[in-house]
Amino acid sequence: MQSPELIHGKIKGAVDYKIYCDESCHLQHDGSNVMVLGALRCDASQVERIVREIKALRIAHGYQTELKWTKLLAKQWPFYKALLDLLLTEPALNFKATVVLNKNLLNHDQYNSGSHGTFYYKMAYYSLRDFLIPSNSYRIYLDYMDTLGATKARELSNVLHNQMRGAVHVDVQIIRSHESQLIQLCDLLIGAVAYSNRDDLERTGTVKVAIVDYLQQQICRKLNVGTPPWEEKFNIFMFSPRSNAC
Repeated sequence: MQSPELIHGKIKGAVDYKIYCDESCHLQHDGSNVMVLGALRCDASQVERIVREIKALRIAHGYQTELKWTKLLAKQWPFYKALLDLLLTEPALNFKATVVLNKNLLNHDQYNSGSHGTFYYKMAYYSLRDFLIPSNSYRIYLDYMDTLGATKARELSNVLHNQMRGAVHVDVQIIRSHESQLIQLCDLLIGAVAYSNRDDLERTGTVKVAIVDYLQQQICRKLNVGTPPWEEKFNIFMFSPRSNAC
């Protein structure tokens, strides 16, 4: 069976870009004071080739399980490094992350109509907006989280259409992460960004530290610092809610 990320869907005609999205610590009360949303964009014409390259790396390194930040293996550091090198050297791939700091300061009643969901869609838009070029068409893949996925996809489609004033063609789909090599790569990247911005974790000599250190060396900046808006390969947008103090 063909991978869902390679199948054409609802948009008529050619799709210009495919965007793979994932999120970390996105729930309002999940014990973390940091939330990260990530988007990995790929030229649609290059997806099949890049997926084949990732699968070849899996075979070369004997990596058979789903790639998840929460289940990394120290012995597989060479595989993770190879994936990072692929991202950083592949012109067809670009990554963006939105980091929400200080979730305890969120005031949904004042700014988001009392809804954490409304806030989530705002942050999703921030993660995607610089990827959306007028007159192009996009297929956006979200990782399946729960039975509300269809509603989530529909709401995000509406937000993007309204914010872009109909200037882009967007089709949002839900797929399961184990079916998509590129969503799994996005999970690795947002995991590294979240890990670098959380202050509730002990950082010892683990493979996670190795991934963060290597990424920072390659992009010549820290993962807990925002990038200029024009940074394309590895862009980080830092968002901190306004204080509720008078």
